Amino acid sequence: MSWFGGSKSAKEDTAPNFWPAPSYTKGYAVPTDKDTEWMCISNKGFQTETQVWYSILPDGSFLMVQVIWSFLGMFIIPATAQMTFKYYNPNTKQQVWKSVNVGNFKHEGKSCKSDHFTVQNAGSAGGEETYTITANLDNQVQLDLVYTKPANALGFKYGQGEDGGYSIFGKEKPIDKREGFVFHRFHPMAWSKGTITIEGNQIDATGDAVFIHAIQSGMRPNIARRWNFTYFTTGGTAEKSELGSVRAVQMEFQTTDDYGSAGKGSGHTKVNVGAVYTSTLPKSVLLGVGQTSAVKPDQYPTISDDTCVAEHLACLPDADTGYDAPHGLSFTWAGDRVDGQGKAKASVTVNDAWAGLMEKVDVLAELPYVIRKTVTAVTGAKPYIFQYHNNATLDVELDGKTVSVPGYMFSEASFVSP
Repeated sequence: MSWFGGSKSAKEDTAPNFWPAPSYTKGYAVPTDKDTEWMCISNKGFQTETQVWYSILPDGSFLMVQVIWSFLGMFIIPATAQMTFKYYNPNTKQQVWKSVNVGNFKHEGKSCKSDHFTVQNAGSAGGEETYTITANLDNQVQLDLVYTKPANALGFKYGQGEDGGYSIFGKEKPIDKREGFVFHRFHPMAWSKGTITIEGNQIDATGDAVFIHAIQSGMRPNIARRWNFTYFTTGGTAEKSELGSVRAVQMEFQTTDDYGSAGKGSGHTKVNVGAVYTSTLPKSVLLGVGQTSAVKPDQYPTISDDTCVAEHLACLPDADTGYDAPHGLSFTWAGDRVDGQGKAKASVTVNDAWAGLMEKVDVLAELPYVIRKTVTAVTGAKPYIFQYHNNATLDVELDGKTVSVPGYMFSEASFVSP
């Protein structure tokens, strides 16, 4: 998933200007239908909004389809939309990446369309829900896909109530006064089917999938300096465990130093949310957890004992990007089970993640020219995304025992600014 930010900021006082979601709300919650509707806010500064679908196919191949809507907060520059696509086969090493700027973008509810694609939503958050995607990106790549969230697999957002899942920027939290926000809503237990056509060759897109709707809204594009994401699934050729189909997702971002509990200079706060699903449970949800990690332990209140942590291992300087790139990755989820049956924990570590490095994505190179120049001038950002696709084992602890679940893990380590 592509985001970008920076590090420059005007002088601030010592009042809090960042409110991490896990510091004031807690617990698993089901997204409503409204939660995953397009917002496309065009009257509150810089905006980036995205719908993204990831799939792992039967042979272990990786598939991503993403719609991105961006607005610079300047009415003289219109909003832009693009679709990005990636296919990667770890067996043949075939990799296809497309990023297409589109015209005539329109949205209605959860659906959207442009002159290159149509995304049609049907169903509801409380039952079965589908996204049907047809796209003609160019003469090389065409898509005919259906993503389905079954009725027995509810979605996930972190935190109860109207503000559930919102990490808020600005000195005041109320909806009508906040300056910006970040949120993520997930459908971790989804399925894909259909075909992708690459240079005339059809590929079966049947697989395990996850859907994410996310927004980075308001202020300037300089609120986050790091992002980490992972999606684990037992899909593909992985041997099934006694937990059936298992999914785990985690999303973390770290603010720049400008946004924290005491204004400028108190930032570098990490916000992490994630969930673990197993098909052996009635609603599929085992864990929905979140955690705030600040530079100083007492910067934010701790209102739950959740653990939700992303770690970079064996970091080495990368000559291509200038960042210390992780050669290993580790993710942990722990907390109260959603069904109330005690506690659970899941963890996955890939020490040699670098062996599964797919690509170093130069984010600015994929943006429309006007946005690229504006972001660089305003923020000084130099965003790169390290994308990994590895075989992995998720260790799930519940009911007094540990179940080792083999599968695949797609991960992104995003560096936005130093």
